[in-house]
Amino acid sequence: MIKNKIITSFKTIITTLLLFLSNIVALYILDYISTDFTIGPWYNGIIIVIAVAIGNSLLWPIFRRFLMKIIIFTFGIGSLFINSIIFYITSLFIPGVSAGIYGILQVPLVMAIATTFITNITNTNYYDSYIKKILKNAIEQKTPDNKKYNGLIMLEIDGLSINTLKKAIDKGKMPNIKNFIDNKTHTLKEWETDLSSQTGASQAGILHGNNRNIVAYRWVEKENNNQIVVSGKLSDSPMIEKRISNGKGLLINGISIANMFSGDSIIPTLTSSKLDGLSNIYSKSLNSVFLDAYNFQRLFILFLWDILLELKSQLVHSIKNIQPRLKRNIVYAAVRAGANVVLREVTTDVLTSEILTGNIDTAYASYMGYDEIAHHSGVEDEDVWNALKSIDLQFSKINSAIEMSDRNYKLVILSDHGQSMGATFKQRYDISLEDYVRRLLPNNLKIYKNKYNIDHFRDAVIPENKQIKNFKQKVGNIRYELFEDNEFLKNIKEERGNRKPRIIFENKQYLNLKEKYANSLDYIKSHQSTEQSTKKANESELIVLGSGNLGLIYLTQWKERLSYEEIVMLFPNLIPGLVKHQGIGFILVNSITHGGMVIGEEGIYYLDKDETVGENPLKGFGLNAKKHLKRQNSFDNMPDILVNSFCDNKTNEVCAFEELIGSHGGLGGNQTKPFILYPSTWKAPDELIGAESIYEFLKKQTELLKFEFS
Repeated sequence: MIKNKIITSFKTIITTLLLFLSNIVALYILDYISTDFTIGPWYNGIIIVIAVAIGNSLLWPIFRRFLMKIIIFTFGIGSLFINSIIFYITSLFIPGVSAGIYGILQVPLVMAIATTFITNITNTNYYDSYIKKILKNAIEQKTPDNKKYNGLIMLEIDGLSINTLKKAIDKGKMPNIKNFIDNKTHTLKEWETDLSSQTGASQAGILHGNNRNIVAYRWVEKENNNQIVVSGKLSDSPMIEKRISNGKGLLINGISIANMFSGDSIIPTLTSSKLDGLSNIYSKSLNSVFLDAYNFQRLFILFLWDILLELKSQLVHSIKNIQPRLKRNIVYAAVRAGANVVLREVTTDVLTSEILTGNIDTAYASYMGYDEIAHHSGVEDEDVWNALKSIDLQFSKINSAIEMSDRNYKLVILSDHGQSMGATFKQRYDISLEDYVRRLLPNNLKIYKNKYNIDHFRDAVIPENKQIKNFKQKVGNIRYELFEDNEFLKNIKEERGNRKPRIIFENKQYLNLKEKYANSLDYIKSHQSTEQSTKKANESELIVLGSGNLGLIYLTQWKERLSYEEIVMLFPNLIPGLVKHQGIGFILVNSITHGGMVIGEEGIYYLDKDETVGENPLKGFGLNAKKHLKRQNSFDNMPDILVNSFCDNKTNEVCAFEELIGSHGGLGGNQTKPFILYPSTWKAPDELIGAESIYEFLKKQTELLKFEFS
């Protein structure tokens, strides 16, 4: 014990000396290369380092107290300017030092680079010293009414499948999770996502117990002027949460950090549904990130370093000709660094502070770095392993905070979905799904102009084709008469002979198709679709969206979802043309007479009847595929045609309909196979299918924890 203390003390002394010397050397180097900073006499380097340390300890708490909102609203950049002001003030008392505006900005940054470099090469954990500041601040925030019952901390690794997690553990990249499993303190279990397998649906289900009508990551609301709704969009998330929340979320009296939805949290920090624009980004919980002058400088240096790592990765991928590969640029490098470094560290600091304070009952925090990198570099590319290693390190920090806290917290680690690998639809076939669909539609079909801009939808209507407009009006009238009759809907199979919509079943084109083909499968397999020119693509009345390997096709002239019969009547080339494309595994449409129809090139599965004609198109997409699709088919705002790409069951590859080589959103591969790591003392849950089952499991445990005392 004494020997260990001596070694630790000796290491601390050596590290402190190295930090001191490295800062002095950095100042002399800056004096040599900068035209806007002069150090003066040789001993001024020593004086500056000491003076800045004293200035930071005295002035930073004052600046932070009064300027915190400015720091937050500038995403922390304001703290760099405050550091520069502190240096400028201290330099006024040191004779011989001269610095212009650029020099004043350069000095704190160069000193931060030197400090970060030394702490890394000496393997010094800066967090060990910073957590003492967080603890001191947390003690000041404690309420007199200390809660004795256990709390629950839930940490999400965005996009990590259980299979990739196991590979990361085997590679030694996630030693803390491995320890939880090996020491039998926690149990690892696979669970299955809903359709769609993406963060919007999963977090809605996990945090609110309700993800109904979240069709995909993005969808069209026909009745709302064809508005495109995007789950993660700051202007759309609040509206979605209002629809799904009943006030009984997972995080009542808890904190939500870096999530899409709040779970009815009392402290939603960096949570999309509660930001409603960046003007609401400020939260007192973020104060913990700026408790000393160096912390954000360190984050900024790590941010710049991660950008360099991404640029290096781009070069390596290009030289090695790694395939599939996306074009990545400096803008993406900054986005990656923001998710992989800044949000990661901020999330840990905020959560640590709340754990040490002990006022919250529950917490749910997301770590997004893996998901962002896997989308662009690949699901199991070399880039992702270091990202997972850094995330795993955060779990060690949080576990340490739990051990230091005078309130006991249980820890759960989980993911919201996985990712499946594969070249995109456009990379494979040199055409986007949107343009391919347009080839199967008439040239004279007019529509909204859509440049696949998922963030800003221009609501401009181009005049309708007259023939299609007449169809629309007639079909619309019949639909209103038909679907207002609930009794008919209940008995549609028995009464369809007497009550068939004539505009469909007596339409000449539809009758010709019926005479030509024996049944729907014969039509699908035998009909030769004629591809049209795409030169009028900008005028097609069509919105095609991608959510990973899930495609959504909306024919926007009709405010209702078109039925299978209507699509066949109006656009006979469309369905056969889709299912015969080798990039498409199956489509889902809704029939007036049969209900949900899952159609593949060689067969049709009838969801409502649980019957297959020909080869089952869901073969290879999971045992619960039909269950997910049947549920999905009942959602509002379903597309006229839902498309799922193929899945190669030997490689688990799919092809995304958006430009991401690691994707999720549909069925196939590892994207539907996330994990949950929960305390081994808990009763093992039954089969976990769907995000709402995770909510039920965790909600039950939060209630039980109130009766357990540490």
